Amino acid sequence: MSYQTLSLRRDGRILYVDFDNGPLNLMTIPMVGELFDLAGKLVFDQETGVVVLGSANPEFFIAHFDLDDIFRSLEDPDVPQSKYPDINAVQALTTMWEALPQVTIGLVDGIARGGGLELLLATHMRFATPRSKFCLPEASGGFLPSGGGTTRLPLQIGPARAREVILSGRDFSGEEAAAYGLLNRVLPADEIHAYVDDLARRVAARSPGSVAAVNQVIAKVFNSAVDAQFAGFAVESEAMRTLLANPALRQHLSKQAELQDREHELDLPATIAQANALADAAAAE
Repeated sequence: MSYQTLSLRRDGRILYVDFDNGPLNLMTIPMVGELFDLAGKLVFDQETGVVVLGSANPEFFIAHFDLDDIFRSLEDPDVPQSKYPDINAVQALTTMWEALPQVTIGLVDGIARGGGLELLLATHMRFATPRSKFCLPEASGGFLPSGGGTTRLPLQIGPARAREVILSGRDFSGEEAAAYGLLNRVLPADEIHAYVDDLARRVAARSPGSVAAVNQVIAKVFNSAVDAQFAGFAVESEAMRTLLANPALRQHLSKQAELQDREHELDLPATIAQANALADAAAAE
C-alpha cells in the first residue's frame, strides 16, 4: 500500500501509520480518501492485529481539517460524499475506523486539533506526551466540531467537560487531556514510543479470536449508545451546514484560511482570537 499523505511500515502483525501531509499535517480531502481506502483494506486484513496512528511531523499530529477543503466538500460536486444523507464524510470515516476489527492506538507527540482530534477520538487507545496539545477550535470560529467531535466527546468524557473543551476553544495539555479521560495516559517523549511499541506487541500476540471476543463484549455494552451517536451525527452535520451557509461566516473563515501556516498554527487559539477581534472592529466601523 502506497499513499501520498500517509507513511506506512509494518512490524509483524503491527501496522504503523504516520500522517505525512506537508508542514502542518492538515487533514485534506485526499487524506480522507486515503484513510477510507486504508480502512477498507484493513477490514479484510487478517494479518494485521494492531494499527498505531502517529505522525511523521515533529510538531503536528494533525493540525485540523483544511478550511479550503471544508468549503470544497460543501460546494464541489466532484468531491465524494457520504452515501448516508444524515452523516458527512468525516463522520463516516471516523465511524469506519472506530469499527475496525484491529485494535487501534493513537500516539500523539505534538498538536492534535479539529479533525485530527476527532479522528483520535475514534481510536481504541490513546497516548500522548506532556507537550502535546488538544483543541476543538471550531466554535471559536463560529461553527462546531462536525466530524463526530461534538457527539463522541461528551459520550467519552461527559457533557460538562465536553462543553468546556468545545466552547473554550483553548489548547488542552497532555496532562489535562489524560485527567479528563481523553487519553489513556501521558508519557515522556523519550518513553512513549517504547511503551506503545511494547503494548502493540502484547496486543498483537493475542489470538484474533480473543481480541474479537473482547471487542464484541465491549460493543455489546455500548450498543445502547449507538443510536444516540448517530442521532448526534445527524444534528451535528446539519448544524455545520446551516452555520456555514452564513455568508459573513464564510467570508470570515476564508480569511482565516489564509493564516494556515506554521507561525499561526502553533498557537491557533490566539490566531482565531485575533482574527475575531479584527472582524468585530471592522463590523463596528
